[in-house]
Amino acid sequence: MKTAFKWLLILSLGTALLGLWAGGTLWHEFIAQPDVSISINGEDWDFEGLQSLPWFGGIFGMLAAGAVVCLVIPLVLLFSVGLPILLTLMVLGFVAVGLLSLGAMLFSPVIIIGLLLWLVLRNKRPRPPRRTSEPTQASIAG
Repeated sequence: MKTAFKWLLILSLGTALLGLWAGGTLWHEFIAQPDVSISINGEDWDFEGLQSLPWFGGIFGMLAAGAVVCLVIPLVLLFSVGLPILLTLMVLGFVAVGLLSLGAMLFSPVIIIGLLLWLVLRNKRPRPPRRTSEPTQASIAG
């Protein structure tokens, strides 16, 4: 259930950001083209007059600030902090794998000789079984 909720939240935020971007793009395009008019229920919208309204700059500023907060800051943090750390770990991992493979290749004769010496010189006699101290009847009753 938690996973489904996370996916729904991510998809809804993505849809909201896509709608914000599409609305801002349409708004910008309508303002840039003065000969475009929208008619809703027989009433025409005039976009040239909207530029002179005092709240237009505020709304546009809020949209720009929302886009910066939702998109630009996470991407800057991801690419300025996360990507260098990831690349550093990958390079260090490749160096470690390279050194391990080089060491295994160079020291393979020593490893084989050591393994053969261990097989020849190890103690082949079985160990005697351990004596465990079992509780006696006197210690249980006492």
